[in-house]
Amino acid sequence: MSDTVLDRPAHDIVDDETIERFRADGVVALRNVVDDEWVERLRGGVADEMANPSPTAHNYESTGFFGSLDLWRFHPLFEEFVTQSRLGELAAAMFGSPVVRMYYDQLFVKEPGSSQPVPWHNDQPYWPISGRQVMSFWIALDTVDATNGRVEYVRGSHAWDRWFQPRTFAPTNAHDYERNPDYELMPDIEADRDSYDIISFDLEPGDAVAFWAMILHGSQGNANRGRARRGYAARYIGTDVRYDPRIGTAQALHVDELEAGSTMELDRYPVVWPRSA
Repeated sequence: MSDTVLDRPAHDIVDDETIERFRADGVVALRNVVDDEWVERLRGGVADEMANPSPTAHNYESTGFFGSLDLWRFHPLFEEFVTQSRLGELAAAMFGSPVVRMYYDQLFVKEPGSSQPVPWHNDQPYWPISGRQVMSFWIALDTVDATNGRVEYVRGSHAWDRWFQPRTFAPTNAHDYERNPDYELMPDIEADRDSYDIISFDLEPGDAVAFWAMILHGSQGNANRGRARRGYAARYIGTDVRYDPRIGTAQALHVDELEAGSTMELDRYPVVWPRSA
């Protein structure tokens, strides 16, 4: 494959200053991470997934929102991208782990004019894992700005150590998550935006946003009636991560082969760095 990361050393993409900002802010934009050829291939993969949805797809037609998770398990194209690209190497540099595993991937498509917001949340409460070395790369497949639903982040919130109750992204709460008594309810950030250090990034196709799994983030609908907002997220984990099937986590991510407290040593979570592994 042509390398999904441009022909630059990893330290040119995530130099010491970038890593320092990522660890302090919890989020950082990375430019030109995916080359034009792979942007087009991923767009083609998204079109295939939307035409023939995988078993984990969710299509909220009434609001113009389409999503899928674990695409890489159903599409060889996405498997090649998440396991053979240099994203695992970048993750190793950013969260400081000698070994990086693929966790899962996820697609978020907001059609032009989509009314579907993604509510404020932090990711890790949804996931049956514990540990700090958990991060995502959110890759833009379209130009992303304030008009079409760019993701916003509360700077530094990854360091709060506050776990917020998951909420469904569906237009109704009919399939909401089981209440975990150890989680907090999410404050109304939209009603009190000035009290939070909210940041966001305009992106071009091939740019990515790297962020910790504990940072608060969310997005508005796509008010742009001329442009979709296709975002593809690849999630990676390091050596401190353990399986933790606690109450209120996404059942689609639970596995029978692991016991609580186990390391993530399954073929389902392949080692992507170092590549020799």
